[in-house]
Order: sequence, then C-alpha cells, then structure tokens
Amino acid sequence: MTTLKDVAKAVGCDVSTVSRVLNGRPNRVSGENRSRIREAALRLGYVANRTASSLASGVTRTVGLLIPNVFDGVYAEYIETLDLELSAAGYALRPFICHNRPEKENTALDALLHHEVDAMIAMYHNAERCAAQYEVIRRNGLPLIFRSNVPEVDGVFDCVLLDIDAGYRALAEHLIERGCRKIGVVGGCADALQEGRAGAGADFFRAALQKAGLAADSRNAVACEDSQEAAYRAVLERLKKEPDAFDGLIVHNINKVFGCCRAVGDAGLSIPGQVKVATISDLALCRLYSVPLTVWAQPVPEICRALVDLTLARLREPDAPCRTVKFHSTLLARESTQPTHERK
Repeated sequence: MTTLKDVAKAVGCDVSTVSRVLNGRPNRVSGENRSRIREAALRLGYVANRTASSLASGVTRTVGLLIPNVFDGVYAEYIETLDLELSAAGYALRPFICHNRPEKENTALDALLHHEVDAMIAMYHNAERCAAQYEVIRRNGLPLIFRSNVPEVDGVFDCVLLDIDAGYRALAEHLIERGCRKIGVVGGCADALQEGRAGAGADFFRAALQKAGLAADSRNAVACEDSQEAAYRAVLERLKKEPDAFDGLIVHNINKVFGCCRAVGDAGLSIPGQVKVATISDLALCRLYSVPLTVWAQPVPEICRALVDLTLARLREPDAPCRTVKFHSTLLARESTQPTHERK
C-alpha cells in the first residue's frame, strides 16, 4: 500500500509537507508543490488512513450539521452553502438529518461528544429534549454553534440569531396593509394560537392584529404536520367548511406553502384576488411560482459565512468568550399579496 513516504519520495518533499497538503492544511506550501503532491498521490494510488490520522492528531477535519430535514428546500440550501464554505477552509461537512426524532438528535450530539467530528453546527435548539447533552457539551467546551431564533442560547453558545419569529408580525402587518382582515397561520405558531399559549411567533402575530383592532385567537390557526400534503389537507378542509374563513394566509415554511396554494385553488378561490399568501423563507420556486410568493427571506449566504466563521474561531480559540451574530430577514413583496387592481 502506498504511504506518505512514497509520495514524498516521488516529489522530493519532506513527509510533513505532503501530509499537510493531503490532509487539507496546505499552509505555506506553494501552489506548484500542492499540484505536484496531489498528482503524485493520484498516480501512486495513495489513500489516507483517516482513522489513524484522526487518532494521531485528534482532528477529523469534519464539521457536523444537525438539521431537521431536507424536505424544506431552505435546509438544502444551507447544506450546499455550508459545504462550499467549509470546503474552502479545508473541512468536510457531515449532515445529521434528524426528522424531529430524539434518538437521531442524540446520535448527532454524541458524534461531537465522542470526537467523531471537530465541531457541530445545529440548525435549531431543542432544550426540551437535548438539555442534558447541551450541558455536557458546554461544560467540556466542545464547539457547538447554533443557528437559532431562540435567545436562550445567546451567551451560552456561539450562535447566529435570526428574526424568524418577527416574520409573523411583519407579514401580518403587510397583509393588513393590503386589506386583509381574516388572516390565518398555517403550521409554525398555529399550535400556540390554537391553544391560547404564549410563544414568540404567536405573540408577534397577536400584537400585529391587536394593533389593527383585529382579534387573534384559535380561529386564526391551521395546525398541521410539516409537509405539503398535510398543509393541503388542513387548509382545504377548513376552506370547505368556511369558504370565507381567510382572506390572507401566513405559511410557516416552504415545506407547506405550495400545498396551501393548491388547497386555495381547489377550494375555488384565487390568489391574490380572494386569498393573499405569504411565507417564511425564500427559494427560487417562490419567485418562479405561477403567482410569485411574498416571503420573509433569510440572508442564507451571509448566515452560512457567519456560522463557519464562528466555528473556525471556536476551533482556534476554544476558551474565548461566546459570540453572537444577529441577522435581519427582509420582507419581499410579490404578486401573491398584491391588491387585485395592481395585478398585471
């Protein structure tokens, strides 16, 4: 089996230089020498023993990504963008897709605890299920970086804080400005609205409606599971019972919005003429849909750069104070919420 020594001999470099290049740490190695080393490794059939090198160095050059699903296209965009950012820094990305299942969340966090990855980026925070593991990770100073809309992580872990919950207020105010008076929420904070509970998204939504003199209660809620099919069934069932139940809908995410739009059409209603629709997050599909959708758009590329910067900084300085980076989303008004007379 070809070894590092064989590659080093072929290119006339020392073994440590060859090792740095082939293990993704080519600092202070010229571009010409990097190319020669990689070409020689390919020609000689060199394959790195990752297990041995990880045990020797304690470094895997891998960052885990704890993510709820890839059905929501926004998460797929995060995976792709983070992979590119980490690759540029010499790291591989290892996604852990958890499907909202506790055992999968435990497996992902255990990978960090057992040093199978050098760091973990978590796309959400679940104190109810993962508090014990979070505490062990915190006490041991392991690099866990959050992308979250939950302020509880601020100052406890490195995090990127988003204003997703504020999107309910922004979209509600936008729909009210466009003449809507019966605004429904599909998924997301719909459970809190239905049960009369407090909750960041629900509280923002209630505040917007109350400011306009509108009631906010269980009638605004369309609770459903996180899928296009579930959203379709829930919205269609409600509209069949009450055709005039809503003149505006705020949909929790892209993983539900197209099911909602189909349900509105199948109920014999038009968008935006009779029901205006807006959603949290943006994708090309939202822009290219037959009725382009109004969105509360996250700056995904900037968020990914910040997550990677926080991760690399934590790996360099494990004892540094926790850092928080805050991002603001943007309301992008499109045809799905236009006043009827403005449609082209």
